Amino acid sequence: MVLADIDDNTHTGVLVLRPNQSWTWRANLYFLATLGCCSLFIATGFLLAGAWLVLPFTLVEMTVLGLCIHYCVKRCSLQEVITVSDYQVKIERGIRKPAEQQTYHRLWAKFFVSAPRHPWEPPQLCIASKGVSTEIGAFLNRQDKQTLVQHLKRIVSGATPSP
Repeated sequence: MVLADIDDNTHTGVLVLRPNQSWTWRANLYFLATLGCCSLFIATGFLLAGAWLVLPFTLVEMTVLGLCIHYCVKRCSLQEVITVSDYQVKIERGIRKPAEQQTYHRLWAKFFVSAPRHPWEPPQLCIASKGVSTEIGAFLNRQDKQTLVQHLKRIVSGATPSP
């Protein structure tokens, strides 16, 4: 998802890049609770039948599933904020706050769109300045990357993007 706040007069702005999230954290918790209740119900039936070893493995399985869901939700919470001002281009990455920040001088910064290595992959967007190159929006899909390219063209050249 690409959110843009661009000033067409000064050709500056802020672009916020976020991966698409299919479910919220609350929906994932409901899914985990429902699956956990069903598994514990089945494991209790096996426990009453004398197969007590099923219960610890069910608990381990639900714990691992919960950790995997937490990891996926955390990865989908990553965002990039690209701030283009009069004199610099600042890229901040992080989950709740900027964990990584890179600053480029606007006059020397160039945006590049490279062709995908495979037809199924989206193109790769990079910003480069003085021999240092950084990929932008690696988690975006093809359509979001095209939207990002249109917004970057709007900032760099002053043209309004097509819908």
